[in-house]
Amino acid sequence: MTVPKASQGRPAERGGGGLSAAPFVVALVVAVVGIGGVLLWNTVRPAKDRLNDPAQIQVTIGQYYGALNKGRYADLVANTCAKDRQAPSFPPEKGFADARKAAVDKDGDVKLDAGDVTKLTVSGDTATANLVLHYAKLGEQTQHAKFVREGGKWKMCS
Repeated sequence: MTVPKASQGRPAERGGGGLSAAPFVVALVVAVVGIGGVLLWNTVRPAKDRLNDPAQIQVTIGQYYGALNKGRYADLVANTCAKDRQAPSFPPEKGFADARKAAVDKDGDVKLDAGDVTKLTVSGDTATANLVLHYAKLGEQTQHAKFVREGGKWKMCS
């Protein structure tokens, strides 16, 4: 008996018993849609809505002291509560930049890092924290700070 030449030295071919690519394609599509949805959601939502209260307060602190360092009156107003803005001691816009420049020349810039904000406690629409302020010329000072949420934004308040 002779064996046909086509089958000599080669295994017999199977029909339809191999792995299908369908499950892998479905998994890939689900992963791409899921990741795309998360990225789209984070792009559409404003950044302030993605931050929790302590992180929003950290942003307010940075903007407030940045306003003082650079003499940016609009930023000071935006990060100070209404009660403080209406107080007679709140600085007027006229001359603010010059007064802040003189203060920074005398005391130095104030700097603080995330680790310099301690005992941050949020209770509804109010919060408190201890701030360790590092003045370039005055050195280190600790301040107890208060915050209120007005119009959905945290603001420094006395």
